[in-house]
Amino acid sequence: MKAVDEPADGEAASLGPGFMLWQTTNGWQRAIRAALQPTGLTYVQIVLMAGLKDKLAEGPPVSQAALAHALGADPMMTSQVLRTLETGGLIKRERNQADTRSRLLALTADGAAKLAAALPLIAAVDTEFFDVLGRREERFLKAMRRLWRKQRLPGLASEPSAPPPKPVPAKKKRPGGRKTAPAG
Repeated sequence: MKAVDEPADGEAASLGPGFMLWQTTNGWQRAIRAALQPTGLTYVQIVLMAGLKDKLAEGPPVSQAALAHALGADPMMTSQVLRTLETGGLIKRERNQADTRSRLLALTADGAAKLAAALPLIAAVDTEFFDVLGRREERFLKAMRRLWRKQRLPGLASEPSAPPPKPVPAKKKRPGGRKTAPAG
């Protein structure tokens, strides 16, 4: 009998650690989707709501950009998912009065309730899925954390910077070639 760590007869040959990570991730995602199906939420939605809850506990306000940065998430994907959560009444997004290009976030009571119902489902999947690691789970988690920190999205290594300044309107040419001062 072969050990769990060795390829089984008829099993496709591993193409290296990336292949194994991909296969493992696919299995975990199937389990998570099945567990979360009754909630109507996706794992990404729960990650964003849980991250928002944690950031709000540190002290509001929380912007979309700060949430995306804290989670190492793509800002555009974060914005799209947050819009869906807002449409579902699970979060609120309001314009930041200090910077109208920024959105400040809040978790609604319905969002907090759905999140509270979903988190134990995720914990149960994680417990069952990673049980095979036994005492090695903490070591595995540390290795995954190192990989994640090394491979975070470009530009996310530091805190988000202030938004770029608004562009200054170009000077307009008057008939005859003379320039005028910028409008506004």
